[in-house]
Amino acid sequence: MTGDRLTGALRREMGHPGFRPGQRPAVEAAIGRRDVLLVMPTGAGKSLCYQLPALLDPHLAVVVSPLVSLMVDQVESLGGRAELVNAQRDGAQNQAALERAVAGKAGLLYVAPERFATPGFVERLREAEVGLFVVDEAHCVSQWGHDFRPDYFRLGEVARELGASSIFAATATATPRVAADVVHRLGLRDPVRITTGFDRPNLSYDVVGVPSARAKREATMALLREDGALPAIVYAGTRKKTDETAARLSAELGAEVPAYHAGMERGPRAEAQRAFMAGETPVVVATNAFGMGVDKADVRTVIHEAVPSSLEAYYQEAGRGGRDGLPSRCVLLAENRDKGLHVFFINQIDDPEAKRHRWRQYREVWGYVDGESCRRAAILRHFGDRADPRADGRCCDRCDGPLQAAVAAPPRLHAPQGGAGEAPPTGAQPDPAETIIAVVAEASPAVGRTRVVEILRGGRSRVVLKHGYDELPGYGSLHHWRADELLGEVDALIEAGRLASTGGRFPKLRIARRAA
Repeated sequence: MTGDRLTGALRREMGHPGFRPGQRPAVEAAIGRRDVLLVMPTGAGKSLCYQLPALLDPHLAVVVSPLVSLMVDQVESLGGRAELVNAQRDGAQNQAALERAVAGKAGLLYVAPERFATPGFVERLREAEVGLFVVDEAHCVSQWGHDFRPDYFRLGEVARELGASSIFAATATATPRVAADVVHRLGLRDPVRITTGFDRPNLSYDVVGVPSARAKREATMALLREDGALPAIVYAGTRKKTDETAARLSAELGAEVPAYHAGMERGPRAEAQRAFMAGETPVVVATNAFGMGVDKADVRTVIHEAVPSSLEAYYQEAGRGGRDGLPSRCVLLAENRDKGLHVFFINQIDDPEAKRHRWRQYREVWGYVDGESCRRAAILRHFGDRADPRADGRCCDRCDGPLQAAVAAPPRLHAPQGGAGEAPPTGAQPDPAETIIAVVAEASPAVGRTRVVEILRGGRSRVVLKHGYDELPGYGSLHHWRADELLGEVDALIEAGRLASTGGRFPKLRIARRAA
C-alpha cells in the first residue's frame, strides 16, 4: 500500500490526519505480514499500530491483553468492528462474541491471556482465519520484566496453533534484555524492531526524600493543593494504605477521593475508575492495579507514596501523566522504610534466579532514587535509549532543584547492593546508635530489645503492623544487619547509659535521663 493510500486509510478507519513517529513503519510491517516488536512509550499510539492493519485485513486479528479496562475502552472505540472475551462477562456474552468473530463479523477479537487455557477455546477459534496475532503488554512474557505473567508463556505456541500469519508484540517498558527475551519467548521470526525512544519531554521527574509517614502525608497534600495539580493519581504501596490514604484525602480535600485496588469488589472498583475518568472526582488513590489500562489524557500529577519494586514499573505508572502532551509532573516520595519492605519481600523468594533478578531491580530503582544525575537521563539510559534528554519545561529535581511545594531537601537515601541473599550496605549508612535511640523514643507503645531489632530490620509481624511500628522513621533502615549484631548495639547503649530497661517480666526500653 502506497504512502498516500495508507494515510487515506488512517483517516477513513481511525479518524486521524496523520501518523505519529514510529506508527507508519509498524503498520507497514504488519500489513506485510512481518513479525513485529514495537517498543513505544505510553501515550504514543501503540494500539493504532495493530488496529489499523487489522481493520484493513479480511482475516481476524486476535489481540491478547491482560487489561480488562483497556480492552473495554478499545472495543468501544472501534464500534461494532471488535469483540471481547474475558472473565468479567458472562458465558453467554463471551460465547456470542466468539461466534461473531469466528463468523467474520468482527475484525478484532480481544482476549485475556488466561482464556486460552479454557477447554475448547483454541479449537473453536481455529475455525476462524486468523491473520494478525497481537501480544499487547508483551513484557509480561519475560521473566525479566517487571510484570511477568505465566499465562503469557504459551502465546507464541497459541499463535502457531491458530495459524496466525504474523505476531505483533507491543510494549512500553522493555529494556534491551527484556526485548530480547520477548523475541525468544514468542518465537518471533526475523521481526521488524521499532523503538521510538522513551523520552516524555512534557513530564517532569522529581524524587523527594521524606523522613517519616507524617512528612509523606504532608508532602502529598502540599502537592495536590498547588494550582494546576489536578487531576491526579496517588499510588500507594499496599491495599490497606490505598484505603487509608483515600479516606484521609477525602476528608482533607473536602471531596470524594475513591480508592482503587484488586482487593475491591468489581462494582466499586469500576465505579472508582469511571468517576475519575469522567472527571467527577479530581483524585484517585490506587495500587499498581490501576495502571496500564488507564487512558485519561489530562492527568497533571502522579504521586508515588511508596517506591515501586522496579524502575520499569515506576516509568509505566508515572507515564499515566500528561498523555495529552501538556506539562505534567511525576513525584516519587521516598522513605527509608520502603527499602525494608522491598528487602522483606525479596527474601520471601525461594528461586535463586528470581531472587537475583529482584535484587537487580532493587539496585536499579534505588540507584535512581539516590542518583545525583538527571532523572530523565537515568530513565532513558535504563531502557537503552542513548538520545539526549529533552524537557519542555521543568526537567527534574537534579536539574532544576527540589520541589519547594513538597518538603525541604532531605538527607540522601542509600541503597544496599544485593546479591542472591542479604544485601550488604554501600555508601553512608544510618548511624545505628542514633537510629536505635530514635525508634525507642518514638515507638508507642514502648518496645523491648527484640522488638527494636525487628523494627530496624523491617519485620512484618502482627505486632509491628498493629501498632504502626512500620511507620517509624527508622523502620527497615538497618535491614542488612544481623539480629545478633543489632542486639549487641542495643545492649551497648544500655551499658553506656543512653538507654534504660524498665525491668519486670516484659521489660521495655526508654531513653535514659542522662541521655536527654
